[in-house]
Amino acid sequence: MNFKITKGRNEFNDENYEEALKYFDEVREDDEDYMYVLMFKITCLMELERYDKALFLIESLLAEDPEDEFLLYEKIRCQIALGETENAFKTLKTFEKLINSDNKRMVLAISKFYRVLGDLDSALKYCNAALEIDAAFEEAINEKSLIAIDLDDKAMIDSCANNLLEVIESGSVRMVSAFLLKLYVGNFDDCLNIISCLGDDFDEEFRQMLKFVVFKEFSEKLGVEIRLNEEAEIPVEEAISLLKDYDECGVNNGVIHGVGFIII
Repeated sequence: MNFKITKGRNEFNDENYEEALKYFDEVREDDEDYMYVLMFKITCLMELERYDKALFLIESLLAEDPEDEFLLYEKIRCQIALGETENAFKTLKTFEKLINSDNKRMVLAISKFYRVLGDLDSALKYCNAALEIDAAFEEAINEKSLIAIDLDDKAMIDSCANNLLEVIESGSVRMVSAFLLKLYVGNFDDCLNIISCLGDDFDEEFRQMLKFVVFKEFSEKLGVEIRLNEEAEIPVEEAISLLKDYDECGVNNGVIHGVGFIII
């Protein structure tokens, strides 16, 4: 293989895309690996956000092979980045017809494109299709939660959080994603349950911080604050419990640890 290609690949692997391009640009068209180099050049240009130049290369290659899935995928990305929404939709329609409908990652890629382009109904359709292939496809569940947020569908958001908790190993760092979704919909009891299930990767200080976030969001949701008749420290868990009693039973005053409180 041409030593310039080898040098370019080494820079590419080190994510030095500017340097990699310099080597790839020196490869002549009559080189037997020239088409291989063009694929690397496209990726370099995409990483450097030179979408117009990448699109030019992509379209020149598609003229030879109009059904190349990789090229169509990157073409859609370029068109979205360049604000060519109508063209992106057209390319996406072509991409849809070519992909293997049993390939969950390709199906999810279509869903993601539709969400970015603002067609949430189509995004949800393809996301659900990916989950029909694999109900435990965590990336698809996360994508569906983003669609649900865009749709402001709190029931769907909560369902996505529950699905994540089913497929994520208990104690995993990734449980924080489910926590944030539960927080978004105001399901504070589930937030606290998730905190209690977090593994050893989280120290007590971080857990307390998450509980304080729950308290803050709960207070804002109710539009209230807790005031004490003298300066004192109340554990955040107990402060959340006071808000819960207020929300469920209307208890707006009392004494806790010998200190009077009122919720206003």
